[in-house]
Amino acid sequence: MKANMDVNRQPEAAMDNEEMSSCCLGNLVVITNTRGAVPTAKGAYPARFGLYGEIRTREFTFHFNPTGEIRYMRGLTQAWPHPWEWLKRSWGNDWIYYSVGLDRGQGRVKDWVGEDYLPCLSYESNAIREVTPYTEPGIARAFSAWSQVYGTLCTTSLEGLKPDMRAFVECVIKANDDTALMARAEELHRIIGGRVSVLPPDTRHVDYEVIPLNIADGCLYKCRFCTVKSRAAFAPKSKAEIAAQIDALKAYYGASLGNLNALFVGDHDALAAGGELVAHAAETAYGAFGFGAPKGGTPSLFLFGSCASFSKADDETFKALEALPYTVYINLGLESADDDTLKMLGKPITSAMVTDTLHKMIAVNARYPSVTVTANFLLGTTFSAAHHTAIMELLGSVSREDGAKGCIYLSPLVETQRREEVLPMFHEIKEASGLSAYVYLIQRL
Repeated sequence: MKANMDVNRQPEAAMDNEEMSSCCLGNLVVITNTRGAVPTAKGAYPARFGLYGEIRTREFTFHFNPTGEIRYMRGLTQAWPHPWEWLKRSWGNDWIYYSVGLDRGQGRVKDWVGEDYLPCLSYESNAIREVTPYTEPGIARAFSAWSQVYGTLCTTSLEGLKPDMRAFVECVIKANDDTALMARAEELHRIIGGRVSVLPPDTRHVDYEVIPLNIADGCLYKCRFCTVKSRAAFAPKSKAEIAAQIDALKAYYGASLGNLNALFVGDHDALAAGGELVAHAAETAYGAFGFGAPKGGTPSLFLFGSCASFSKADDETFKALEALPYTVYINLGLESADDDTLKMLGKPITSAMVTDTLHKMIAVNARYPSVTVTANFLLGTTFSAAHHTAIMELLGSVSREDGAKGCIYLSPLVETQRREEVLPMFHEIKEASGLSAYVYLIQRL
């Protein structure tokens, strides 16, 4: 179905266009210093934040970071599926299509992912519904159109352009060669010690736009089911190593730091490194990355925790996190409330520990206004009825009042078969739960 659309209308409201300037370069319109939505703005589309450059043709618009890399593409004609749908390129050099979704009798997208749009990934993940928009003619055409635009930029004389316009176009030409884009992603991964194999699900609150900072390697657990976490032994980094990483990240993001307002402290169990080290890293990054500058809201801090590290964390840990100049999100991997399932998964915890952790999560959420703790459970057709029932009973024991803050994420296994059966299972658990429940879509960086 085609949506009616104003081809020149930008979905997000501009903040301030006083510095914006434009010119024509052949059949291209080049625009610099376009300002997008403030970082806290959320809507029925993935808003473009901060400052960016833009190049338009009659059919498409292409947006670029202040450092020149292409970040977004959108169609401007009726051939494009919907005016609120965009292609976005991550800092890890993956393309993601943001879809407003279809009902198809399975409920609104927001009911099961917590947002009004569904990220459709270009790599294998654990999506409940296989959505492959990349083969649709209008979307496939965007990639070929971008190649044509890039070729035009490389072969067109820039004589006569104003210095700022010429500098922008030259920056785009230099930054967007395929080899350069791959090298930039590899540089980020080198700085932080490897690709981020999974982002916390709470990063949906900032459209997955986070600066990754690794303060520890490895994971406390080596669960058999897990395909995204490191098999390395858990080891916190020194403050000197963290400082060097922050300096390298500051140089890497450069002018694009002004568009970012969130930090992911990794890797898979940063909470196990201790509240003091988490707070030190977050405070150091806050100053280095300019998070204190007005960007429309309080910056966000995301990290993973485990049943063990969260149980060990005391009041002093949470007071330290509460005192940070961030809104803090801690995500815990609990996986199951059934002992046999936990054993099958190779998870070295018990259902009693899971229950205690959930109760502590609710208590921490109630006590610390700036800290939100969420938890993950596994979902899939390969699990027993006992696993499904245990989750429903545990989450159903939480009152709506106690579960008003925080949420539960239900994560399908990557190898889940018969995925069409998983969404009804999710809705059944969601209906029973006293906490809000959403699907966990595994995204990398």
